[in-house]
Amino acid sequence: MPEDDSIDRESLTSNTVAKLREICKDRGLLVSGKKSVLVDRILEDAGIVKDSTETPEDESWDEDDALVVDDDLPDTREKVDEVLSRIGGVVEAEIVEAEVITPEPEESPAALEPMILGEDDQPSLVISMPTISSLGDRWKAVVAILLVTILVGATATVFLQRSSGFTVSKLRFGESMDFQVIGSSLSINGEEMLSLVRDSSGGILDPACGEFSMEMDGTGTVLVSDGPDSGAVSTTDSLGRTGFLSAEKSISLDLDVDFEGRTWRDDAQTDCGNIRWVMSGNDLLIDSTSWVELEKTEVKRTHTSISFSDVDSVTTNLRVVTYDAGGLGGLAALLPTLSFPMTPIELHDFFGDAVIKEGARSSDPDLNWNSDWNWEVKKEFRDNTHGLVYPIFLEHEEIGRCYGHATIQIYVKSDSAWPVKQMSDILLDKDLQTKDCDFLVSSLSDELLPQGTLSITTSFSRTDSSHGSRAIDWERNYIGSPTDGEDRPGTSTKRNWVDSMWDESDIRQFDLEEAVTCLKSNHPNTQATQALDSGGYIWRSYWSRTTGEGEWNMSWVDEDDDSGWLVLRRSSEGCEVISTGSNNRGDVSWNRDSIPSTQTMSLLEQRILSPGRYPDLSQFIQSGDSWNLEAEVGYRLSVTEDNELLNFLPGDLGDGKVTMTAAREWEDNGRDKSLDLAMDAEIGEMMFWYLIDSPTS
Repeated sequence: MPEDDSIDRESLTSNTVAKLREICKDRGLLVSGKKSVLVDRILEDAGIVKDSTETPEDESWDEDDALVVDDDLPDTREKVDEVLSRIGGVVEAEIVEAEVITPEPEESPAALEPMILGEDDQPSLVISMPTISSLGDRWKAVVAILLVTILVGATATVFLQRSSGFTVSKLRFGESMDFQVIGSSLSINGEEMLSLVRDSSGGILDPACGEFSMEMDGTGTVLVSDGPDSGAVSTTDSLGRTGFLSAEKSISLDLDVDFEGRTWRDDAQTDCGNIRWVMSGNDLLIDSTSWVELEKTEVKRTHTSISFSDVDSVTTNLRVVTYDAGGLGGLAALLPTLSFPMTPIELHDFFGDAVIKEGARSSDPDLNWNSDWNWEVKKEFRDNTHGLVYPIFLEHEEIGRCYGHATIQIYVKSDSAWPVKQMSDILLDKDLQTKDCDFLVSSLSDELLPQGTLSITTSFSRTDSSHGSRAIDWERNYIGSPTDGEDRPGTSTKRNWVDSMWDESDIRQFDLEEAVTCLKSNHPNTQATQALDSGGYIWRSYWSRTTGEGEWNMSWVDEDDDSGWLVLRRSSEGCEVISTGSNNRGDVSWNRDSIPSTQTMSLLEQRILSPGRYPDLSQFIQSGDSWNLEAEVGYRLSVTEDNELLNFLPGDLGDGKVTMTAAREWEDNGRDKSLDLAMDAEIGEMMFWYLIDSPTS
């Protein structure tokens, strides 16, 4: 490759995409993106500043370029066979000859064909990830991919307002803005960092190692509804109580998403090679609405609907309802830091009454600024698209001296309730830790920030907007909302554990107390009984009627960290053990001191099944006054700090946390559906529930 001083746009643009990817790889750069993105990346690395007036010659993805191959590869077919055999059922594809091929859509419904690109120590194979139709019953894979998208860049823009020395305006009922998402991306480098995503993906990302990236472009809208009660809208809370008035805020996104990564060199998945896979041409639609109570400005609940369509137009839908981010354990500490640059942020909520003018900054003494985000207003200038704007630079001080950087640049106008343009850049890297670092050290565990790098860049630009009717009257006093203690389970109804969470249900004739008593008396020699008799307990259990008879699946652990499970069914002799199993020692941790007192399962399920308390949920999970016959109902205790980044639906939710859970899987009109919910077993508040709707495999 020529020296840096000989690099120019013209010479780079004359290369194929495959050659540009090779140059990026040699320079240690990301290899994803269109030709123009690759050219800009190389020029930036070479220290050549892009001329804003320069227009790249080729802005489109050149499929022919991607299929260009090197000659003299006698072992190529052998290598392809080896890779495909390793990936097995995860990637379904055919081997093609090393030549330009335009696959017919009807001949490749499950996956695009692999394309040979180069030598073994170069990116030597590009493999299409399977479409949603090939996922079978691995629906957790879809959840993981979509949650990554939401967490690290899909929901995007920022709220701002006024010009030439002004204070930002309060957000108004009926306010809206349309925007364009431009060249936003996520990249994860490092096996430990990537493993958090891969291990939660249900198998779909098993081929990924070392490096994973996403590219996103599209459009979006942010909106505050103008409701019937002087702009406000009625809402419910996590306890299912009604009577709250709220501001209803929504964001909608229509995104084109491409995935790319590296894969393993060996069957044992111990050596990450340079073989690459690509999953491109995906469409992602996201609609998310939050209801923020007016008097206390608390988010009561958030509904998010996601539709993911692959290149073959096979669509999977996800609906998630969350009530309290605190239920996500350690993840909640990371979310505000990552979401601030990428989600709509009300400017008045951030800047307050600060005057936006050249030279204004967060360190001005009269502001008494109290935030980790510092900012400074630069000189007003005329933007080619948005006219006169004030650029404001924001930086997260603690991250900057701790693990990387987090910066935002926004353009502000007096006639806009949000920034007319926003550019964000986030880098988290534990190797950059300094002695001055205390913010993330105190906020995040090693599980949330492992070795490796997480890089996020976003760019948004306003395309249209409309003004609202009246400013949102935060702290509005109104009549009719429940008091804090009203209709809330109290401490008097809590019970301390003996062997398990208390059931006491009238719905189940064979309740958990009867099941445990029968297990001990009829099957004294089982590992489960011996564990319970020696101080162990049942840390997870659920009841189902899959065979028509009610049965309990009980997972136990003893004080030596030995653990296992068994399925117990009621019988004419009392009860029979249907199946058993053991875990490796240490897979589950025993810690009786961390078990909190909890409400009974009976009390919690009565609240879940109560008419009108959770109307959107009840249609899927109950039948009449009881559970749907296909539902599984139980609880889960976590006494460890395994707060993995995405393993929370439902997963480990914190040290000493008990959740009431329910789940159901069924088929309806050729679609597989799966529903899960989690309720805090101590205080009776719903934490979240989600519904997945995918094609029947």
